[in-house]
Amino acid sequence: MVASGPLVAFLAKIEHGCLILQDARSEDDVSDWDPTSSSWYREGGSLIFSVQAGVDGPVECEVWKSPPSTMLPANLFETSLLCSSGWLVLHDANDYVRMQFMGFRDAVKCSVMVDDPQFPSKVQILLGVDGK
Repeated sequence: MVASGPLVAFLAKIEHGCLILQDARSEDDVSDWDPTSSSWYREGGSLIFSVQAGVDGPVECEVWKSPPSTMLPANLFETSLLCSSGWLVLHDANDYVRMQFMGFRDAVKCSVMVDDPQFPSKVQILLGVDGK
């Protein structure tokens, strides 16, 4: 089954070159992330990942609950994210970009597809029930 459109979509300059996806109630700290050693990092109900820095141009981002008709070519990562509240928040480090949307309860399977694994300017976040 293919979705008719993304749950959330935006185009924005991301000042620090990272996006954070987390449970709306999460207080997990992702500041231990070292972007020089890994393109992403997860701590409990929060994860952070690299995107193109704002000085290099805007990032196009989409959040999907079912596969888009055209997938981006590279899988940046796939992991499970804790979501006890049923709501997810996607934001940049400064909260200039902040989207809150219904997620899934408990564990959420999260895959991030990108156009370029080094400096993603297009991102698709695919969400699903973990284990399915």
